[in-house]
Amino acid sequence: MSFPRTFLITGGNTGIGRATAVALARDGGRVYIACRSPESGEAAVAAIKSASGSGTVGLLPLDLASLESVRSCAASFLGRDEPLHVLVNNAGVGGQRGVTPDGFELHFGVNHLGHFALTLLLLERLKASGPDARIVNVASRAHFDAPGVDFDALRRRGSFTGIREYGVSKLCNVLFTKELAKRIGQEKKKLK
Repeated sequence: MSFPRTFLITGGNTGIGRATAVALARDGGRVYIACRSPESGEAAVAAIKSASGSGTVGLLPLDLASLESVRSCAASFLGRDEPLHVLVNNAGVGGQRGVTPDGFELHFGVNHLGHFALTLLLLERLKASGPDARIVNVASRAHFDAPGVDFDALRRRGSFTGIREYGVSKLCNVLFTKELAKRIGQEKKKLK
């Protein structure tokens, strides 16, 4: 007897995230989309259910710019006492200027730091959900354009276009993915 796999997709209300949610729900997965706008989220849940023919789609409020919201989203999911087989860190912003409520440059805060925190808060549940649990971090070729990470700039409003900051946030996604894979691989080796 196989059980449905559970997926959590940030930014599952639009674009790539929504298409992913439809495909996973159509294949029998329990899908949670996490997004900032409750209205947009509810409309997306209804559309995903309709497009996939599945009723196992839920909504989790999440504003990746706010670490308090990230903690609340993780607690809400963990409180459901369900497994988590795949976390898809997909949501993001591009070409904007600003600072998050926690004082971080907007691209870094939303595209990297919010996902970093969410992943770490859900990591033990992912590990407990089986050896084939996965974390998918959606990045971009823009990380190739980043000259590195200017840590001082992560606490300032970005450039006029935000393109440089977007590239840095995606570089951070790639570096985090590589380091997380290395650490989890080392943990698995210790268990053998």
